[in-house]
Amino acid sequence: MKDISNDDYTSVAQYRPRYTEEESSDDAYKKDNSIRKYEWRKRRVMIVIVLTTLVGMITRVYLFFSDMGRSSSSGSGQYAKSGHISTNSTQSTLSSGWGLLGKKKVNNPGKKASQDSYGFFNAISDVDWKQIKQDTMEDINLQDGIMGRTSYLLTESGANIDSDNWWSENWKVNFECPTKLYIGGKWICDPARIISIADEEAQQNKPPPRLKKKVASQKECIIYISGGNEIDFANQFLEFSKARMTELHNDISGEDENGLLACELHIFAPHGQEIQEHARDGIFIHNWGFRPSIKASMGVGAASFKTIKQSITELGHAGRISMLILDCEGCEWDIYSDILSLDESIQQVQMQMHGTPFMANELFLHMQEAGYVIYHREADGYGEVYDYAWIKMAPTFFNWKG
Repeated sequence: MKDISNDDYTSVAQYRPRYTEEESSDDAYKKDNSIRKYEWRKRRVMIVIVLTTLVGMITRVYLFFSDMGRSSSSGSGQYAKSGHISTNSTQSTLSSGWGLLGKKKVNNPGKKASQDSYGFFNAISDVDWKQIKQDTMEDINLQDGIMGRTSYLLTESGANIDSDNWWSENWKVNFECPTKLYIGGKWICDPARIISIADEEAQQNKPPPRLKKKVASQKECIIYISGGNEIDFANQFLEFSKARMTELHNDISGEDENGLLACELHIFAPHGQEIQEHARDGIFIHNWGFRPSIKASMGVGAASFKTIKQSITELGHAGRISMLILDCEGCEWDIYSDILSLDESIQQVQMQMHGTPFMANELFLHMQEAGYVIYHREADGYGEVYDYAWIKMAPTFFNWKG
């Protein structure tokens, strides 16, 4: 073999394992290196894809079985079949995205619904939640246009022959609550979830065993009701609560009434003494009604009224109001600002609206700006009277791009 340092050989290409001179050139060598690097990179990409797929499959299996464990805290149980409680006629209680109710399989529950609802909706897939947000965005944008061209129908006195026209076009439902139930004359957005949250918080805040007999545990769910067949609703919601708690805790004895009460229902009635006979464990009746803070009285003789904030402070319910149901025969146009100015946010608010006063749009706009979306609206049947139900969303919900 010749010495490769000889001038006859200016390149080592000849000594590479090739068959022809062209295949043994430096250019061919570089090309081979490039191909080998490309093949190695392709193998690495394939390895990453395979590993990612395996991790995804394992994660899906984990979420599926963990969701089975959580499903009982989102379900509505068999009690929804009773005569006083019914599901939304256009939606099944087994709606898509709500846990494994009734052994129904669900799309992968995501975190976005929980984040956007302060933890209330905890088992709706990101895909379903994105569609709900999209529908709400479209409804809100539509309302903006309607409001501009129908505001002339409102009058300062609130009495207007065109009120039906205004109500027929303005402020319709703009949020789909996947599970809402009719209880005692009211449509409630997922009352089973209300009970589950109250139960979870009660378990977290349970006093130490050594103090159980000395310290009475407080309820983490308080519901305020003023007007509107409040006794019927309170009794039916209490029964629903007991049935739901029985489902959540099979170990609770049927004789342990207090253990089955996840919520307290507080009725505010200026003439409360007339309904005191209906008081029972879990239902409390107070002999005053609510008034707006801008009014010293409600013009009703021999009747007592307090602001909502005064009532919360006096009863020690700060931070524990889950729902407010209000029918104050017209005071809603003034009192809504008191609700929005509370130090705490109430998850669900229901109000009966009367008439079409000049500031009607202001109420709905301020509720919306505070994060409340409308999940139910229904004509009461008496003309210019509509029942509304709102649920509060986090600011992230209104980030339509999210």
